[in-house]
Amino acid sequence: MKLENFQWEDRGVYRVAKGFELSEDCFTQIVEVKPKKEVGKHYHEKQTEIFVILSGEAVMGIGDRIYNAKAGDIFICRPKERHWVKNYSNEPFRILVFKYNYAENDIFWE
Repeated sequence: MKLENFQWEDRGVYRVAKGFELSEDCFTQIVEVKPKKEVGKHYHEKQTEIFVILSGEAVMGIGDRIYNAKAGDIFICRPKERHWVKNYSNEPFRILVFKYNYAENDIFWE
């Protein structure tokens, strides 16, 4: 599958495209945080997310830790861990996300 063939859904400060579906509750998606934008603090009750940074640089918070995330970095975010992203650059910040134990409406914004 080529990235340009993905179906993007705009969500304001970021956009998402669903990739491969592994099972009903496990799939991949690409998240692209727009330049000079941030995704606010939120968490998931049930799902685990693994983030693989594809391109760009941003500040990412997971739990009580803050990272300078860049292409090639990998992070895990477990259920109930608060996470957020701030893209200070002029380029999109692109993340491949592996979602496990996904449940509809399992996102809680702070």
